[in-house]
Amino acid sequence: MSIGLLGQKVGMTSVYDAAGKLHPVTVIVAGDNVLLRRLTNENDGYSAVQVGFGSQKESRVSKAELGVFKQAGAEPKRFVREFRLQADLAEGEVNLSVTQFQPGDFVDVIGRSK
Repeated sequence: MSIGLLGQKVGMTSVYDAAGKLHPVTVIVAGDNVLLRRLTNENDGYSAVQVGFGSQKESRVSKAELGVFKQAGAEPKRFVREFRLQADLAEGEVNLSVTQFQPGDFVDVIGRSK
């Protein structure tokens, strides 16, 4: 089961495949995703993980959010999202890098326009 990643669009470019055909691609930076919290059925009533992305100044974060970041041992993050899971994950089963995707996989992308 793959967990979602947070990222930021950098731009558009084109890439040639092995047959020499040109494909338009979107370039996304998804490098510093951090696991902030694990929510379990036992404690919270549902299974999920909380992921943070993008650095943020401490002065721009509420004290409640700052406590979550300090408990996770991470610096404050700009974007925090929760990804629901079917069942609780074991302690070491969270992969927050793009290596969880294989070439040819379909992904759902949700964006927010300025």
